[in-house]
Amino acid sequence: MITMENFKNDFIKKIENNIEQFGHHITMVIDSVEPRFAYTIGVNKILGIELVFAGGIFYMKEEVFQIINEIVEILRIQGLTHTPQKTSLGIFNISSVHHSWKELMMLGLNKFYENNKFPVLQIIPTDGHYTLDVPDMLKEWNVSSQPVWQWLSKDWDYAVPKDSKIITNLNALRGEAITEVTRWEVDEWEAFAGAGPDVGEEDIRIISLGTLLGIDKSLEAILRLDIGKGIWRDNEELIWNDWN
Repeated sequence: MITMENFKNDFIKKIENNIEQFGHHITMVIDSVEPRFAYTIGVNKILGIELVFAGGIFYMKEEVFQIINEIVEILRIQGLTHTPQKTSLGIFNISSVHHSWKELMMLGLNKFYENNKFPVLQIIPTDGHYTLDVPDMLKEWNVSSQPVWQWLSKDWDYAVPKDSKIITNLNALRGEAITEVTRWEVDEWEAFAGAGPDVGEEDIRIISLGTLLGIDKSLEAILRLDIGKGIWRDNEELIWNDWN
């Protein structure tokens, strides 16, 4: 029988093995509502800090691990710094993290460290790699200022499945207005900034519905769509129109 104590011990053992083998462990959290995020455990033993990469859906899962590993190595060689860091996958800003985010998100630190009062630094994509699911973790977390991340403490209150997904494009995730939406299943939509047929495969991302609603509250209208139906709007208007 698997108990919580056994689970905790296995979790700690896995972290210790990764730290011994690689110098640190990376925990990636993938939830049905919030954007994914990843944070280190063990970097504190070398640099006196841990790192977090939150959101950043421009990058695939394995790329996030690569970015974190490269930045850990850069900081290990150059020393702790808040200056932008150049990796093989782009340039990233390094910023302090308010302790409120740490307490909400990085629960593994509490399990691994007896004293986790050390600082955490955020890895932030720059230029065309930045997307609106990346939070400003320098500021204290709260629902009103961080709507994309509101579900860290707020219960899901929409009349659609909590684990609903939406297929969208990078332009929408960079802040361009979504102009067309189609609902294909009870828990699946497509929503694009610009014409869907013009979106290249490399620009398509699948994210939680909660993430997109946090980015643009005017999209709540899509929740009332019947399956197989679509709506559209001009990119400078908030009024939705039915597809003919």
